[in-house]
Amino acid sequence: MSGEMRGGRSEGWHIEEGFGAVRLGLRVSALLHEEQSEYQKIAVCESEFFGRILFLDDLIMLTERDEFVYHEMITHVPLCGIKAPKRVLVIGGGDCGCLREILKHPSVERAILCEIDERVTEVCKEHFPWVEKVTADPRVELAFADGVAHVEEHPAEYDLVIVDSTDPIGPAVNLFRHEFYTRVAKCLRPGGVMVAQTETPFYAPEVVGRIRAELSTAFRFVDFFLGFIPTYPSGCWSWAYASNDGPYDAYFDELRAREVARSCRYYNPEIHRAAFSLPNFARTAINGEDPWK
Repeated sequence: MSGEMRGGRSEGWHIEEGFGAVRLGLRVSALLHEEQSEYQKIAVCESEFFGRILFLDDLIMLTERDEFVYHEMITHVPLCGIKAPKRVLVIGGGDCGCLREILKHPSVERAILCEIDERVTEVCKEHFPWVEKVTADPRVELAFADGVAHVEEHPAEYDLVIVDSTDPIGPAVNLFRHEFYTRVAKCLRPGGVMVAQTETPFYAPEVVGRIRAELSTAFRFVDFFLGFIPTYPSGCWSWAYASNDGPYDAYFDELRAREVARSCRYYNPEIHRAAFSLPNFARTAINGEDPWK
């Protein structure tokens, strides 16, 4: 997932390597789809163990085996920290996994997906079983557009903004800058929260620290939480929880969290709390220091 990772297929394996130090290999049995869209290369492969796998620019975005971790954590953690969230914006997230989880919250009236590359969603609709059902839900609106422009055009409109982006390179680079975060802050309603994927503090501590510094120019409260995703580099993944109205633990709807957790394979109230208890190396990275010195 990090910008320092490169991937490709060879002799029945998908190999990703990076940081001058590591390789991750997944056995794949068939190439189901491949195309070059206006923005990126999109591919779907079949794997006996991981199920179907979505790749963007030859890097793993999700596998059917472990995508639930990412999508449950990036959605339920912030949603259970907001009283009766009604309007949610997802920037990126063309695979619709975030939408699937958002719709589990009964107070949500509108879930807007703002994805710059419509082909990602169209390809995923053909290959991943949840997409068609989610996109047909009357609460869902699909807006295939630039997320930076969208937040500027919708001030004080959302209870939650989820930035489900690719890495801070290529079409997603502007989603990791303070100018964008400032616009997101203005499009939130009182009590609103922004959550974003923020890479791996194990292999890319400098990236996580830089994101925290950029976020802190737009939000008073910036906290980070972790989850374990086997097919992402190091398995240790981070997300940022940002708000101008209070820290992550200012409010927690435990009853709703327990109800949602009944349909989850990773998220539950105990994980919700524990995810913010960071190991020391991650705290060091988030503070902009090198944990390995």
